[in-house]
Amino acid sequence: MVNVSLNANLGRATACSRRTARRGQRGAAVFIVMMVLALLTAVGMFAVRSASLADVAAGYDREGAQAGLVAEYAITASAAYLANDPSTVINGYLASTDPTPQPCQSNALPGPYPQPKPRPGCYRLELAEVQTSFVKTSGETVFAARNLTDSATGSNSSLNASETTSAAWVVEVTDLTKTGASAAGDPAPLITMTLTAIAQVRPAAACDAATRRSPTAGQQVMRAIIATQSSLIP
Repeated sequence: MVNVSLNANLGRATACSRRTARRGQRGAAVFIVMMVLALLTAVGMFAVRSASLADVAAGYDREGAQAGLVAEYAITASAAYLANDPSTVINGYLASTDPTPQPCQSNALPGPYPQPKPRPGCYRLELAEVQTSFVKTSGETVFAARNLTDSATGSNSSLNASETTSAAWVVEVTDLTKTGASAAGDPAPLITMTLTAIAQVRPAAACDAATRRSPTAGQQVMRAIIATQSSLIP
Protein backbone atom coordinates (compact mmCIF):
# COMPACT_ATOMS: atom_id res chain seq x y z
CA MET A 1 0.00 0.00 0.00
CA VAL A 2 2.87 2.33 0.77
CA ASN A 3 4.51 1.75 -2.61
CA VAL A 4 1.22 2.33 -4.41
CA SER A 5 0.68 5.67 -2.63
CA LEU A 6 4.20 6.84 -3.38
CA ASN A 7 3.84 5.97 -7.06
CA ALA A 8 0.50 7.81 -7.25
CA ASN A 9 1.97 10.90 -5.61
CA LEU A 10 4.96 10.86 -7.95
CA GLY A 11 2.66 10.53 -10.95
CA ARG A 12 0.55 13.50 -9.88
CA ALA A 13 3.71 15.61 -9.27
CA THR A 14 5.09 14.72 -12.69
CA ALA A 15 1.80 15.62 -14.43
CA CYS A 16 1.64 18.92 -12.55
CA SER A 17 5.22 19.74 -13.59
CA ARG A 18 4.38 19.00 -17.22
CA ARG A 19 1.31 21.27 -17.15
CA THR A 20 3.39 24.06 -15.60
CA ALA A 21 6.08 23.66 -18.30
CA ARG A 22 3.46 23.74 -21.06
CA ARG A 23 1.97 26.94 -19.62
CA GLY A 24 5.42 28.54 -19.61
CA GLN A 25 5.98 27.52 -23.24
CA ARG A 26 2.61 28.94 -24.29
CA GLY A 27 3.42 32.22 -22.56
CA ALA A 28 6.79 32.48 -24.31
CA ALA A 29 5.18 31.72 -27.70
CA VAL A 30 2.55 34.44 -27.22
CA PHE A 31 5.28 36.91 -26.24
CA ILE A 32 7.32 36.07 -29.36
CA VAL A 33 4.26 36.38 -31.63
CA MET A 34 3.39 39.79 -30.14
CA MET A 35 6.96 41.00 -30.62
CA VAL A 36 6.94 39.87 -34.27
CA LEU A 37 3.58 41.60 -34.90
CA ALA A 38 4.83 44.81 -33.28
CA LEU A 39 7.98 44.72 -35.41
CA LEU A 40 6.02 44.15 -38.62
CA THR A 41 3.65 46.99 -37.71
CA ALA A 42 6.58 49.35 -37.13
CA VAL A 43 8.16 48.36 -40.47
CA GLY A 44 4.85 48.95 -42.26
CA MET A 45 4.34 52.36 -40.66
CA PHE A 46 7.91 53.33 -41.57
CA ALA A 47 7.34 52.27 -45.18
CA VAL A 48 4.12 54.30 -45.43
CA ARG A 49 5.79 57.33 -43.86
CA SER A 50 8.78 57.05 -46.20
CA ALA A 51 6.50 56.89 -49.24
CA SER A 52 4.60 59.95 -48.00
CA LEU A 53 7.83 61.91 -47.48
CA ALA A 54 9.01 60.90 -50.96
CA ASP A 55 5.80 62.31 -52.46
CA VAL A 56 6.22 65.55 -50.50
CA ALA A 57 9.85 65.88 -51.60
CA ALA A 58 8.84 65.31 -55.23
CA GLY A 59 6.24 68.06 -54.89
CA TYR A 60 8.79 70.49 -53.47
CA ASP A 61 11.20 69.62 -56.29
CA ARG A 62 8.47 70.25 -58.87
CA GLU A 63 7.63 73.62 -57.31
CA GLY A 64 11.30 74.62 -57.36
CA ALA A 65 11.67 73.63 -61.02
CA GLN A 66 8.52 75.54 -61.96
CA ALA A 67 9.71 78.59 -60.01
CA GLY A 68 12.99 78.53 -61.96
CA LEU A 69 11.10 78.49 -65.26
CA VAL A 70 8.82 81.31 -64.07
CA ALA A 71 11.89 83.39 -63.10
CA GLU A 72 13.39 82.84 -66.55
CA TYR A 73 10.07 83.78 -68.13
CA ALA A 74 9.92 86.93 -65.96
CA ILE A 75 13.30 88.06 -67.32
CA THR A 76 12.19 87.42 -70.91
CA ALA A 77 8.82 89.14 -70.47
CA SER A 78 10.42 92.15 -68.75
CA ALA A 79 13.04 92.47 -71.49
CA ALA A 80 10.28 92.48 -74.10
CA TYR A 81 8.39 95.10 -72.11
CA LEU A 82 11.49 97.31 -71.87
CA ALA A 83 12.25 96.88 -75.56
CA ASN A 84 8.75 98.15 -76.35
CA ASP A 85 8.93 101.25 -74.12
CA PRO A 86 11.53 101.63 -71.32
CA SER A 87 10.45 105.14 -70.34
CA THR A 88 8.18 104.09 -67.44
CA VAL A 89 10.87 101.96 -65.83
CA ILE A 90 13.66 104.49 -66.38
CA ASN A 91 11.60 107.39 -65.02
CA GLY A 92 10.60 105.26 -62.05
CA TYR A 93 14.24 104.35 -61.44
CA LEU A 94 15.30 108.00 -61.55
CA ALA A 95 12.47 108.93 -59.19
CA SER A 96 13.61 106.29 -56.71
CA THR A 97 16.12 108.78 -55.30
CA ASP A 98 13.24 110.42 -53.43
CA PRO A 99 13.14 110.14 -49.61
CA THR A 100 10.92 107.04 -49.96
CA PRO A 101 12.60 104.72 -52.50
CA GLN A 102 11.07 101.41 -53.43
CA PRO A 103 12.03 98.47 -51.16
CA CYS A 104 14.09 96.15 -53.34
CA GLN A 105 15.76 93.02 -52.06
CA SER A 106 18.53 92.97 -54.65
CA ASN A 107 20.20 96.17 -53.42
CA ALA A 108 18.61 96.57 -49.98
CA LEU A 109 20.43 97.56 -46.85
CA PRO A 110 20.14 95.28 -43.81
CA GLY A 111 16.77 95.75 -42.20
CA PRO A 112 14.01 93.95 -40.30
CA TYR A 113 12.47 90.86 -41.87
CA PRO A 114 10.55 90.59 -44.16
CA GLN A 115 10.68 94.15 -45.51
CA PRO A 116 14.16 95.21 -46.67
CA LYS A 117 15.40 98.67 -45.83
CA PRO A 118 14.86 100.80 -48.98
CA ARG A 119 17.81 102.27 -50.82
CA PRO A 120 17.78 104.57 -53.86
CA GLY A 121 18.47 103.19 -57.28
CA CYS A 122 15.82 100.53 -57.86
CA TYR A 123 12.49 100.10 -59.61
CA ARG A 124 10.14 97.22 -58.84
CA LEU A 125 8.61 96.01 -62.09
CA GLU A 126 5.46 94.25 -60.91
CA LEU A 127 3.66 91.49 -62.74
CA ALA A 128 0.54 93.66 -63.07
CA GLU A 129 2.46 96.32 -65.02
CA VAL A 130 3.78 93.80 -67.52
CA GLN A 131 0.32 92.21 -67.68
CA THR A 132 -1.23 95.54 -68.68
CA SER A 133 1.35 95.98 -71.43
CA PHE A 134 0.76 92.45 -72.76
CA VAL A 135 -2.99 92.95 -72.95
CA LYS A 136 -2.60 96.38 -74.59
CA THR A 137 -0.10 95.33 -77.26
CA SER A 138 -1.18 91.77 -78.09
CA GLY A 139 -4.38 91.01 -76.22
CA GLU A 140 -2.62 88.12 -74.44
CA THR A 141 -2.03 87.48 -70.76
CA VAL A 142 1.32 86.79 -69.11
CA PHE A 143 0.20 83.34 -67.97
CA ALA A 144 -2.18 81.06 -69.80
CA ALA A 145 -5.72 81.65 -68.59
CA ARG A 146 -7.52 79.05 -66.49
CA ASN A 147 -9.46 76.46 -68.44
CA LEU A 148 -11.41 74.65 -65.72
CA THR A 149 -14.64 76.05 -64.34
CA ASP A 150 -13.93 74.51 -60.95
CA SER A 151 -10.34 75.72 -60.53
CA ALA A 152 -9.08 76.15 -57.00
CA THR A 153 -9.80 79.51 -55.40
CA GLY A 154 -6.68 81.65 -55.67
CA SER A 155 -5.32 79.99 -58.82
CA ASN A 156 -4.21 82.54 -61.41
CA SER A 157 -3.13 80.27 -64.27
CA SER A 158 -3.13 76.80 -65.77
CA LEU A 159 0.40 75.85 -64.68
CA ASN A 160 -0.74 72.28 -63.95
CA ALA A 161 -3.54 70.05 -65.15
CA SER A 162 -5.72 70.51 -62.07
CA GLU A 163 -5.08 74.28 -61.95
CA THR A 164 -4.34 74.26 -58.22
CA THR A 165 -1.10 76.27 -58.49
CA SER A 166 -0.49 80.00 -58.46
CA ALA A 167 2.60 81.80 -59.77
CA ALA A 168 3.87 85.29 -59.07
CA TRP A 169 7.02 87.28 -59.73
CA VAL A 170 8.56 90.70 -59.38
CA VAL A 171 11.54 92.04 -61.33
CA GLU A 172 13.83 94.55 -59.64
CA VAL A 173 15.65 96.94 -61.99
CA THR A 174 18.98 98.19 -60.62
CA ASP A 175 22.38 99.50 -61.77
CA LEU A 176 21.04 101.59 -64.63
CA THR A 177 24.13 102.98 -66.41
CA LYS A 178 24.96 104.76 -69.64
CA THR A 179 27.58 102.67 -71.43
CA GLY A 180 28.36 104.66 -74.54
CA ALA A 181 27.70 107.73 -76.63
CA SER A 182 24.95 107.94 -79.21
CA ALA A 183 25.65 106.39 -82.57
CA ALA A 184 25.75 108.54 -85.65
CA GLY A 185 22.25 109.57 -86.57
CA ASP A 186 20.81 108.05 -83.36
CA PRO A 187 20.18 110.50 -80.49
CA ALA A 188 19.61 107.79 -77.88
CA PRO A 189 22.70 106.45 -76.07
CA LEU A 190 23.13 102.82 -75.12
CA ILE A 191 22.35 102.00 -71.49
CA THR A 192 22.49 98.80 -69.46
CA MET A 193 20.45 97.70 -66.48
CA THR A 194 20.37 94.67 -64.19
CA LEU A 195 17.14 92.69 -63.92
CA THR A 196 16.66 90.50 -60.84
CA ALA A 197 13.61 88.26 -61.10
CA ILE A 198 12.18 86.80 -57.88
CA ALA A 199 9.59 84.14 -58.74
CA GLN A 200 7.33 82.01 -56.57
CA VAL A 201 5.14 79.00 -57.31
CA ARG A 202 2.78 77.94 -54.54
CA PRO A 203 -0.48 76.07 -53.96
CA ALA A 204 -3.52 78.17 -54.76
CA ALA A 205 -4.88 77.56 -51.26
CA ALA A 206 -1.97 79.56 -49.86
CA CYS A 207 -3.08 82.57 -51.90
CA ASP A 208 -6.70 82.54 -50.78
CA ALA A 209 -7.17 84.69 -47.69
CA ALA A 210 -10.28 82.77 -46.66
CA THR A 211 -8.68 79.29 -46.79
CA ARG A 212 -5.01 80.08 -46.27
CA ARG A 213 -3.57 76.88 -44.88
CA SER A 214 -0.49 75.95 -46.93
CA PRO A 215 2.65 78.07 -46.44
CA THR A 216 4.78 76.02 -48.85
CA ALA A 217 6.21 77.75 -51.90
CA GLY A 218 9.02 77.21 -54.37
CA GLN A 219 11.10 80.34 -54.92
CA GLN A 220 13.88 81.00 -57.41
CA VAL A 221 15.92 84.09 -58.24
CA MET A 222 17.45 84.84 -61.63
CA ARG A 223 19.54 87.81 -62.74
CA ALA A 224 20.34 89.20 -66.17
CA ILE A 225 21.94 92.30 -67.65
CA ILE A 226 20.22 93.81 -70.66
CA ALA A 227 21.04 96.72 -72.93
CA THR A 228 18.65 99.21 -74.51
CA GLN A 229 18.66 102.73 -75.92
CA SER A 230 17.15 105.72 -74.20
CA SER A 231 17.75 109.45 -74.09
CA LEU A 232 16.25 109.75 -70.60
CA ILE A 233 19.58 109.11 -68.85
CA PRO A 234 21.49 112.38 -68.48
